Amino acid sequence: MGEKKQYRLPMNFPFYTQQMTVDNWEMEQFPSFEAADHWTFRSCGIASLRMVLDGFGKNVERHGPMIEKGVAAGAYKDGVGWIHWGLAHMAEEYGIYAEALRGKTPEELKAVLDSGCPCIISIAPFFQGGQPNPYAGGIYGKGGHLIPCFGYETVDGELTAFLVHHPSAFAEKNKPEWWVPMEDFLASFGGNFIRFSAEPFSAEDK
Repeated sequence: MGEKKQYRLPMNFPFYTQQMTVDNWEMEQFPSFEAADHWTFRSCGIASLRMVLDGFGKNVERHGPMIEKGVAAGAYKDGVGWIHWGLAHMAEEYGIYAEALRGKTPEELKAVLDSGCPCIISIAPFFQGGQPNPYAGGIYGKGGHLIPCFGYETVDGELTAFLVHHPSAFAEKNKPEWWVPMEDFLASFGGNFIRFSAEPFSAEDK
């Protein structure tokens, strides 16, 4: 075994589930349980954005009001899900700079983390890319689920894992502080992510 190093951003990211239940829908400020239940399978983007913004110390709304705000802003499209640029614009309302990036590699994601920017990344649900989808049939492709990423692991300088929070509609699939092995990450990462910063991005960052 070579030299293993783990890096994580020096910020405290709370974990939020996207699972809305009879026990939490009122606390999350939905108008009804039916409204909350409707968003259980559709709110990964908002759960992730709340985690990132809270990591920056922003006082964000609960799940229900944040979803309402995002829908009103055009950040969600039926049949598509949460739009990366829409979530980025929502972050800017809280004084956080954000940019949606596409077609990126894990090494480029690492470089963004090294610059001090947490990210929301697009991955296959549960990091099951290339495996059978027991809920909808077929095979999980890359992307489709949004989660925060805020650290990575290397062995002898080579990437071996990324550190994420994985919100889910299923209780057993909610995984805070999950070190995801590169094999699973590569099979599931869609190459798209949103980076966030308390400071403007420099020209060199573009």
